Amino acid sequence: SISTTSPPHVASASHSPGVSGPMGRKGKRQKADGEWQTVTPAREPTQPGACEGPSRVVLLRALEVLSEDGLKQAASWRGCIGRFGAEVVLVSPLRRAVQTACLAFEGEAAPLELCRHARELWWDEKVNTPGTPAEMRRLLRGLPRGSEVQEVDEALVPGSDDPETEEDSIRRLQQVLAARPESTVAVVCHWGVINALCGANASNCDVIECEPRVGGRCNFRVLDQHKPPGGPRTS
Repeated sequence: SISTTSPPHVASASHSPGVSGPMGRKGKRQKADGEWQTVTPAREPTQPGACEGPSRVVLLRALEVLSEDGLKQAASWRGCIGRFGAEVVLVSPLRRAVQTACLAFEGEAAPLELCRHARELWWDEKVNTPGTPAEMRRLLRGLPRGSEVQEVDEALVPGSDDPETEEDSIRRLQQVLAARPESTVAVVCHWGVINALCGANASNCDVIECEPRVGGRCNFRVLDQHKPPGGPRTS
């Protein structure tokens, strides 16, 4: 079950590999080899028990706080993040994630879609509560690519079938990813979501490259982890 305490990034400004996450998994930081190349493997025929959906998932950790330093980190991905080959970008409906996505993916062609189930865990905290469609549209008017962001109402108007718990929300996100037809999908989300999906311990604006595990729940295996190319290092 998910911990009811705040994630490690709230309690400490630094992370260390191996910190247990909200769903009991451990993060493992992998060193980038210095090359900014991503090769998407050819999709093999689906085997019984294999995960459907994309063969590569690119997770971008949203800013925790919308500080000047953090915004510089997000903007530093502009012109670089396309190298990961995302064909679509699913974005948490929390304001800080939307701002991170619009800055990082400015100038890219991949569609931006809000995804309710990519919201952060710890729903009892006000900062993890989505706003209204009207509030989001006001925010988007001032952001790069804001006019292109899709699924605003779908992500921000609660439905009758909404997940009741954070764990259910993660499972629903896994189902959303499994149903995507693209080979490479980016998700702009949060520490708790990333840790629940793949066990990684991501700092602000880190990119985590993953591939699906075969069998069981459709979790993801970390292939590589990249720091933002510019801006100061923050938690």
